[in-house]
Amino acid sequence: MTVVLGLLAAIAYGVSDFTGGFAARRFKAITVLTFSYPVGALLMLALLPLFPGHLSWHAALFGALGGLAGMVGVVVMYQLMVTAPMNVISPVTAVLAAIVPVVVGVTLGERPAVVAWIGIVIGGIAVVLCSRTSEENPHGRIAPRVLLLAFLSGSGFGLYFVFLARAGHDSGLWPLVVSRFTSSILIMPIAAKRREFGRIGGRMLWLVLGCGALDATANMCFLLATHTGLLSLAGVLTSLYPAVTVVLAIGVLHEHTSRLQRLGLGLAAAAVVLITI
Repeated sequence: MTVVLGLLAAIAYGVSDFTGGFAARRFKAITVLTFSYPVGALLMLALLPLFPGHLSWHAALFGALGGLAGMVGVVVMYQLMVTAPMNVISPVTAVLAAIVPVVVGVTLGERPAVVAWIGIVIGGIAVVLCSRTSEENPHGRIAPRVLLLAFLSGSGFGLYFVFLARAGHDSGLWPLVVSRFTSSILIMPIAAKRREFGRIGGRMLWLVLGCGALDATANMCFLLATHTGLLSLAGVLTSLYPAVTVVLAIGVLHEHTSRLQRLGLGLAAAAVVLITI
């Protein structure tokens, strides 16, 4: 069951990232999130009776912190996907999302295996290779600022996973419910201040709503996978999500990749696996 849930989480995350990034190219990233976040919150609330648990102050606190961290990660990533290739942004953020929990664990006294440190080194090399684009590339060269923002986005996702893991196994889906409602509430004043509420209609509306549902489903599958099996196994399988985003970006948007970038993508996948073992 852990394998199935982990793979479902990876597929849902990958498709959600692609659809959200695609929608952000037509509408503002924050506009997209004002529609997708509430959908995810309501979906998690509807599924709550199927996975009951105890809502403690501890679970609520870490759920809220996860919502804040995840919101930062998604907002930055969607904005980057507007001007930078998805097949670069997605693997870079994934590597950071895998590294951050290791760093936090070390700070709290954990001692990762040697293979995890090897994965971190390989991940650094992968980031360099993935970001190697030439002037001939439709997006031009990847600026250092873009990479720094991708690091920020990945760090937000990494902290989200840390907070989610520390919310407690007896809380059911409550951490996700609190997380999604926190994100939904926090995004509204930001959208109002920046005047990015906007309107989304037609097929794009369904695409954005589907993005929100897929993201919430991915979070649920990941959380349930950690409850039914090893966290390391669930983390490895879920962290394969950039492969889905990259395949969609290349197949649908016809994004170009060089040999070095393809090597970087392979190393990024290997790094994520090694870090989360």
